[in-house]
Amino acid sequence: MHAVVDPLAYAGCCDVIAGLDLTRELSRIVAPTLVIGGRLDPATPPVHARELADGIENSTLLELAGVGHLAPVEAPERVAAALVEHCANAQGERRAVAPTDDAGRHAAGMKVRRAVLGDAHVDRAVANTTAFTAPFQDLITRYAWGEIWTRPGLDRRTRSCITLTALVAHGHMDELAMHVRAARNNGLTPEEIGEVLLQSAIYCGVPAANSAFAVARRVLEAEDEQ
Repeated sequence: MHAVVDPLAYAGCCDVIAGLDLTRELSRIVAPTLVIGGRLDPATPPVHARELADGIENSTLLELAGVGHLAPVEAPERVAAALVEHCANAQGERRAVAPTDDAGRHAAGMKVRRAVLGDAHVDRAVANTTAFTAPFQDLITRYAWGEIWTRPGLDRRTRSCITLTALVAHGHMDELAMHVRAARNNGLTPEEIGEVLLQSAIYCGVPAANSAFAVARRVLEAEDEQ
């Protein structure tokens, strides 16, 4: 497509875009909105996606790790899954309350669990499940992910903030590392995660927050190296 576009016309479009600022109009958008951005995008970096999401009241931000400017080309399956889920939610196909049957809760929970924690993590957990641990895996899938994380009252970013704080308060650092990665999947920036941990220092204790910062730093540095 780019090969057949007139170079001067393309340059003219880029010139218009460079000087165009419609951010003051974002508050006029009332439709449920999904903002998708690549964390490696040099043209429209994550800070721009964050600005869009912050300016649109009913919006969700999805940042894709390892993805640049052409997310639908670089990560088609992740983008397609996000669009399908967003459109289903926007059309009211998601139930207002969690499913009441165990099978429905498990299916809904597994879907959210994979979206938040990532397929690789969930696949490892499933592969390591034994007859002894299977009831526990079923419990957390049905109730933590299938009943709580699926509720419409809070978005996933907010739930990640709450989860991080609770894990700091109880000193669950192994779980914290997992949920720092989950928070990134839910669109929180490293700076926002740092703010959550700073807040937790006041209400959960400085030693706990100190340990949490160390854990989060390792996770975020490992992410940067990927």
